[in-house]
Amino acid sequence: MVMFAIFAGVLLLLLLGVTTAVTMGFASIATFLMAGGDMSRLFLVPQRMFSQVSGITLMSIPFFLLMGNLMSVGGISQSLFGFGRVCLGHRAGGLSNAAIVACIVMAAMSGSAAACAAGIGMIAIAEMTKSGYDRAFSCATIAAGGALGPIIPPSITLILFAGLTQTSVNALFAAGTVPGLLLGLAFMLWSSYVCKKEGYTVTPKASWAERWEGFKDAFWSLLTPVIVIGGMFAGLFTATEAAAVASFYVFILGLFVFKTLKLKDLPSIFWNTVEQTAKVMFVIATAGFFQYVLLYTRIPQQTIAFVSSTFSSVAVVLLIIIAILVIMGCFMEGTAILLITVPIFVPIAKSFNYDLIQLGIVMCIALAVGVLTPPVGLNLYVMASITGEKVMMIAKHALGYVVIMILVAIAVAFIPGLSLGLAALVE
Repeated sequence: MVMFAIFAGVLLLLLLGVTTAVTMGFASIATFLMAGGDMSRLFLVPQRMFSQVSGITLMSIPFFLLMGNLMSVGGISQSLFGFGRVCLGHRAGGLSNAAIVACIVMAAMSGSAAACAAGIGMIAIAEMTKSGYDRAFSCATIAAGGALGPIIPPSITLILFAGLTQTSVNALFAAGTVPGLLLGLAFMLWSSYVCKKEGYTVTPKASWAERWEGFKDAFWSLLTPVIVIGGMFAGLFTATEAAAVASFYVFILGLFVFKTLKLKDLPSIFWNTVEQTAKVMFVIATAGFFQYVLLYTRIPQQTIAFVSSTFSSVAVVLLIIIAILVIMGCFMEGTAILLITVPIFVPIAKSFNYDLIQLGIVMCIALAVGVLTPPVGLNLYVMASITGEKVMMIAKHALGYVVIMILVAIAVAFIPGLSLGLAALVE
């Protein structure tokens, strides 16, 4: 009963527009009082909140946010889409495939769904529309490509999961690689099918000289994910060090290579990064208090007992977890959902001896669905703000991509090799 009251209260406050951090703080205090908690224990709250954000794993978040902000004005997205266009533009759905490929590479730099969608959308939409593509479909395709941001490493969602569960960031990054690329390939196949069915025009086939020029323009941008992911897997630096190195590298690209970044832009970029970091860390800090309250009230133990007595198969539990995350994603932001559900789902997974790395990837994919589903779908609104297209029209065309993401989440849940194959190499 207490657990139902918690989630009902959290959902109500979020729907009323209360910020995630404040919502979780109120919910935690209310739950603590409802459970008859010892008021003297509240003096431990500041310590708990501080310890939640002081871990070395979470130190990478501000650097990845900084990198995303630098990329937004650094000319990287333009070079990536340009290279994809000259390589794939002549095929059915070539421009949509080029946009998805550009999103995949952007995802391997920023780890943010909105950053991917906005960065590629501002460049690709105009050219796709000029070539006769339906604008709502173009928006949906780029929104779906942006959804790969939280899945393909380096993913901020996976960093949060690692911090909350004390699992290996490198293992999670490795585990997310194959599912992320599989999703990208499935998106490309679906977009090609739709484009061929609708008879969208293709661009003239580029010469090898034009492809070489496109590659040269994109070369330095393509090195960014190599630096981030390759450096970590090679053991050259940690996730935090990789984020710092990549941020500096993107800064050099924007300032000296593409020359779209100006020194006068830096104060606003740094300030935006500080604001974003403060918001994220405050939410994580309140999540620490929330987790403490859940443990104090023994809600996870009660939930495990209920699930264990009700379901004998982990398969049913996994399907329920995916369904809950997808439904919650329609109404709440992914970070909030992760912070609320991890203290419940992780103990349940442990009770069935289910691998936490695999669970993290399943949850990450299911949560990413939320950026494509109204009424909250972040990427839908990003694309609507760029193009002026109606949100519900974009959502309609995004339905195929949503189905693909759910199917891949189920596949990853039941086929360990899709996620744990590479993870085993870095553990």
